[in-house]
Amino acid sequence: MRRIIRRIVDDFNIKKQANELGVKVWQAPSVLFILMGVVIVTAMTAIYFISRNNYSPEILIFSEIAVVAVLFTIGSFIIKSIEEVARANKMKSEFISITSHQLKTPLTEVNWEIEFLLSQHGKLLNQEQKDIIKTITNSNTKIIKLVNDLLDVVRIEQGRFILTEEKMDIVKVVEEVIEENKFLAKSSNIEIKFIKPDFVPEIIADRRRMKVVIDNFVSNAIKYIKSKGHIEISVDAKNDEIMVCVKDNGIGIPRSQHDIIFQKFFRSDNAAKYQTEGTGLGLYIAKNIIDQSGGKIWFKSVEEEGSAFYFSLPIKRNNPNNK
Repeated sequence: MRRIIRRIVDDFNIKKQANELGVKVWQAPSVLFILMGVVIVTAMTAIYFISRNNYSPEILIFSEIAVVAVLFTIGSFIIKSIEEVARANKMKSEFISITSHQLKTPLTEVNWEIEFLLSQHGKLLNQEQKDIIKTITNSNTKIIKLVNDLLDVVRIEQGRFILTEEKMDIVKVVEEVIEENKFLAKSSNIEIKFIKPDFVPEIIADRRRMKVVIDNFVSNAIKYIKSKGHIEISVDAKNDEIMVCVKDNGIGIPRSQHDIIFQKFFRSDNAAKYQTEGTGLGLYIAKNIIDQSGGKIWFKSVEEEGSAFYFSLPIKRNNPNNK
């Protein structure tokens, strides 16, 4: 008897089900089961009041039994299907997480070994050998970024995407991103201009994650400028907010796709044609970072003219008492 009671309690432990399936509480099968019950009761009540004066009790009872049976069968099938999809989705996320973790360590070690090789024997290498090593490093770095993006997506889906908080200078972060993208921009004949403000107060945010957001804006701008172009980066502080803007004269985004740009795996039609590389995860991750930081993220874009991506963060977060 205790086992039966415990099993019933477990079956209706909504929070436990949601955690096991990796879904939100309202998506748990128990919640759907309760909603199905409400629908059945409502349908039975409606049938009763509609039919009580027009049909005999026998027909009324038969009609209600038939409706309940049909609704229960359909509801059970839907709930079971949703549960199977949720379990499959969780298995997928766990597989991606495990695989990504297993890949990350050897990939990072490859970069360390290359750095060691260059520091110890760089003078002995000719230019062709150095170029080969540089190509290996760049390719390895791209794979590491992909692995990190996949891990972040899994953390977001599982509600484990946690940000740290520290005092940071957003201007210095922008300068670091520009320095790291300088060679790529130059090789693509793109000029990066930074409109540096006279003064911007420090904020409290996850410095590493803010750098990811800005780097995503800048690297996308470089990637989607067809030929000679320019990127303008600005930082501004007003109305108790810090705002960062990255503007380019690239291919832009079709108006019909503006509403879905921050969705996971999204790539605009013209971007996919122009630049085959890309996962469509960068802006999805960037939006989650800014949202969790208490900020806003948005953009303006005209196809064939360019795009401007913005994010803002409240300056008041630089005061620990305002957390």
